[in-house]
Amino acid sequence: MLVQFYNVTKVYRNGVKALNDVSLKIDRGEFIFLMGPSGAGKSTFIKMLFREEVPTQGQIFISSRSIVRMKRSEVPHLRRSMGVVFQDFKLLENKTVAENIAFAMKVVGAGNREIAARTSDVINLVGLKGKENSFPGQLSGGEQQRVGIARAIANRPLLLIADEPSGNLDMATADEIMELLYNINRKGTTVVMATHARELVKKGGKRIITLEAGRVVSDMCALEQQ
Repeated sequence: MLVQFYNVTKVYRNGVKALNDVSLKIDRGEFIFLMGPSGAGKSTFIKMLFREEVPTQGQIFISSRSIVRMKRSEVPHLRRSMGVVFQDFKLLENKTVAENIAFAMKVVGAGNREIAARTSDVINLVGLKGKENSFPGQLSGGEQQRVGIARAIANRPLLLIADEPSGNLDMATADEIMELLYNINRKGTTVVMATHARELVKKGGKRIITLEAGRVVSDMCALEQQ
């Protein structure tokens, strides 16, 4: 078991109840699609995973550790076990592909030799060999998202969180990005992906957790929904 939510409720200061008594478990190695309309609670769920937000009530365990009771000083260590991929890439525009990826490793104190080797490995894995010295502005949207994924997996995370990673991409490019995420999952990384893209989800045949008004209204494999 990698992630456990127990009766998690989140009420923001403005009174909005973003999550309402959510309980679920995610096993190591799973690929999860998180779906639901805008305002359903997907973003709050994602933020809970890397402890940007904490529950108003309930408990969250990651690798059997309560992240609700965790000290603030322990949060950076938690986040080192995770990678996050964003819809709008969030690359450093003044750094090359290789430098963007290396930066993620320097932040956690990796050595220069390890950074060089791992940067080369993930660039090859995401299909960007030959683009190492390109800047984000010289890349297509799909290539920028590949850099974002490479950066997210550079530290070999247990959990990869992808927040609408195909949202700014055309369908053909989105399919390529999904195949890359499936490949990373096949290598053992647990993936939780928030998305609105129903066509991508149908193709995947993976577990789908659907939120509405902060509650889990469905939790099943895509094949069961057809």
